[in-house]
Amino acid sequence: MKHILTGALALAVSASALAENYIGATIGSSHIDIDCSLSTACESSDTGFKLYGGFDVSRHASVPGLALEVGYIDFGTARTSIGPITTRTIDVSALTFAAAMRVHFTPAFSGVGRLGLAYVDGKTSTPVSSKSSSNLKLLGGLGLEYSLNKQFKIVGAADFTTYDSGADTGSAHLISVGAQYGF
Repeated sequence: MKHILTGALALAVSASALAENYIGATIGSSHIDIDCSLSTACESSDTGFKLYGGFDVSRHASVPGLALEVGYIDFGTARTSIGPITTRTIDVSALTFAAAMRVHFTPAFSGVGRLGLAYVDGKTSTPVSSKSSSNLKLLGGLGLEYSLNKQFKIVGAADFTTYDSGADTGSAHLISVGAQYGF
């Protein structure tokens, strides 16, 4: 994990000298796949959030709308229970690196597609044990952006990946809204 963070930081520092930068944050509804077959109650949805920074490299890469992004996504916690007793929780989060491609529909309104890698941490906890695992997984996403002015945007995003906690596997996604600031 430290090597990925160090690499992401080095990329951020080197790219920031060559590109237009932006940061953003979103919050919304997350969903984690969980096996609910042996439980009386199942909560697979939670509140999640995403923090990210990006670098518009389209002028330097000769690809209009291309940006590189690093981020952190917390997909929240899924729970199963029998009666009032929680029998299992699954926590999923990810450090992400992706290429983002923007298409402008109007001068203020654009769409964005993301494809990259996520270093996904999955942790399954029961009353008697806990298992966790970190794996490199594929990340995909779609979004819409509306520019209020040259620097500030309202954004909506959908981010998708998979997880493996060592005890459970499945998909995780976050549907969120937030803001982005360019500098």
